[in-house]
Amino acid sequence: MAPFSFPGSSGLLNLLVSRDGGAEDPTTVAGFLSGQWHNPSDILSVLMLLGPDIVQKSIAQVSGRIVTPVAFSFGWVAYAASTLLRVFGDGRLMPDADMANATVIGAVSSHSRTTKSWILGRLLRDEDDRVDGEMLTEQPHVPPAATVDIHQPQPPAYSEAILTKPAPEWEALRVTVYEVDDNPPVPHGVPTLDWVWYSGMAVIVIQLIISIIPWIVSDDWGIFLVTAAGTMLALIGASLPQWSEEKWACPKKGGATVTITQGNGSRHAVLILGKKGIGLDLEILAMGTRTARPTLFTRIVSAVLALLWIVLLINVAGLQQNSWYLLGIGLLGSVQNLHAAGASRTPGAFGIHLKLVEIIRDKRVASVLKKVEEKYPMAGTSLVPIFFPGGLRVKDEDLTYWRKAINDRMAPNRYGTRIDEPDWATLAEPREKTAASGDKNVVADEIRPIRQGT
Repeated sequence: MAPFSFPGSSGLLNLLVSRDGGAEDPTTVAGFLSGQWHNPSDILSVLMLLGPDIVQKSIAQVSGRIVTPVAFSFGWVAYAASTLLRVFGDGRLMPDADMANATVIGAVSSHSRTTKSWILGRLLRDEDDRVDGEMLTEQPHVPPAATVDIHQPQPPAYSEAILTKPAPEWEALRVTVYEVDDNPPVPHGVPTLDWVWYSGMAVIVIQLIISIIPWIVSDDWGIFLVTAAGTMLALIGASLPQWSEEKWACPKKGGATVTITQGNGSRHAVLILGKKGIGLDLEILAMGTRTARPTLFTRIVSAVLALLWIVLLINVAGLQQNSWYLLGIGLLGSVQNLHAAGASRTPGAFGIHLKLVEIIRDKRVASVLKKVEEKYPMAGTSLVPIFFPGGLRVKDEDLTYWRKAINDRMAPNRYGTRIDEPDWATLAEPREKTAASGDKNVVADEIRPIRQGT
């Protein structure tokens, strides 16, 4: 009986491996695949064009010192081209903040602005991540208007209750209070060196060591040449002075007290107590309005770097052997870039040198704001419209306190009198209003200003 075979199977077999050619024959599919896996030089030139955004964010994270250790990786060629477009276009190298709705509120002025600053957005993101990690084990939140759940879990046994640490109470809002460090390890606007910075240097050294291996084993110095050239171009592009000028585009002789938060719905805010003559002016940094246009030096260097990266790409495409070494070097650099772009860091690593003062928390947002206002006048009332955009209502025992706090904010100060409310004097006593339904037991307290003559 003849063996069973699919129609055309012999043609497919001859196509994969012909009788006259084996796996090393480049004219066959098997030969092509074997050659590609032995020396994937074609894919290297494509990989060099991927991931420019990761490169930009990794530089934004680590820049600020004379040398910015961002490793040679995939994506640098595309990044160099996009940088050339930016320096001759909008003129910005730094990316905008990637923390949605990060808002900076001045304690005295009460002015709020959505920040575009990369470092302020990352500072809030990292602080929020730390707080969220501490809140993982907190007690569940039961809204005040919720009905009693008849399916409540049984309390733990006596032995379990002894061994189990009680969960912390649920927090409606936490305010982390910092003050500007008047004796920082490095000047304000200069980042401290942390493990993210040192990891970049370590990866660069490892890449150069790997690139020497084919030179020693098979006398192929092409991999070392490409790696060394790519590393030098990466260090030059990441260490341009323009990065520091944009990253800390604000006065460095002190600033006002500000709060950084995402506002209503967020459970965390960072209050930074400003000091005269010390630290960064975070209100100006929030918008980045003092960013200077790229200098002629930055434009010339960016154009030359873009040209040299294209030359390096052509050389990578011409490699005929030991491409796996370069693939591993590029992959290692990409991992370092990705890690640096997303790593959590301390405020000092962003050039904002702070000292922790205290943490204020409570089960009600209004109670937290009252505690903040009691300890830091003007800071609590500046956050009322942020966390209560529809208005804050309080009980009778707190009404007098909030009226006085709001009156103090609205009163004339050293800057003058508010032109939108020129005649603030006192605040009215609560008035009773009958509900629309006619129920006389329903009372709404209003906090309304009284103008002279009314």
